[in-house]
Amino acid sequence: MKIIRTDMPISDEERANILFAGDLLIQQNISAMKQLIDWTSYLLDGALKPFQAVTAQASLTPDEFIKLTSNAQTAFRKSDTARLLFFKALDECGVDLNQTYYDHFPLRIVPYGTRHGGARNSFISPHRDTWGSNIHSQINWWAPIYELEESRTIAIYPKYWTDPIANDTADWSFAKHIESRRNTPDGLKAPYPSAPSPHESVDTSEVVKVMLEPGDLLSFSSAHLHGSVPNTSKATRFSVEMRTINRFDLLTGRAAPNVDNQGTELMYQWFKRISDKKVLQMPS
Repeated sequence: MKIIRTDMPISDEERANILFAGDLLIQQNISAMKQLIDWTSYLLDGALKPFQAVTAQASLTPDEFIKLTSNAQTAFRKSDTARLLFFKALDECGVDLNQTYYDHFPLRIVPYGTRHGGARNSFISPHRDTWGSNIHSQINWWAPIYELEESRTIAIYPKYWTDPIANDTADWSFAKHIESRRNTPDGLKAPYPSAPSPHESVDTSEVVKVMLEPGDLLSFSSAHLHGSVPNTSKATRFSVEMRTINRFDLLTGRAAPNVDNQGTELMYQWFKRISDKKVLQMPS
């Protein structure tokens, strides 16, 4: 697995060739990402004042931290400004917004330690995003809001690009997850898992802790096994992410290999075209 860094736009076809071969792409110094970082930092400063966002949890009880950050995440999710700035960043990266579909755009929060985690701010265990959608042309985008450390970033497990890992994709149901979430009070974690997960220990001997600067944008195949680095620093991790599908990747069969996914329900309905919000249809 190579990590390719560039400050130039990349065409959708070139990006697919890089990512679906198992490599990672970091596009650097994206002006719209810097605008989004400024906007998000302002949001977080207001939500957590008088504390600084990355160190606020040291001064807040778990309940206080979860409530305040959850409010900020809700405001972020509902903001057209944040989403449009990220679309602008994708455009700067060379993405054709008229041929690209996205699912959602959350603000992720990974506290340090174990006390301040909640339904929407917690360590994310290793998983493949293709285990949920079952669409292997899917691409992940990820970017930090503040400076990273190796103890506070995203982890990729390249061993599993070719190696299968036992998992529950054959049994997991999105409908059951939605029902469980509907019956769970807001702010609490639903008992039914939000996505399939491994059923064996992950070999972390070859883990890659990806480092990039605020203003950079990482993309990788959604088939990569990935998750959070356990946050052992003294600062909270804030990041944004999005999953996209390019229509021409679907039509031409450009996709990552499927090494262990037994899911069969194709979740095209999760994705809307960036340019007009039209729902993605199964290619004919």
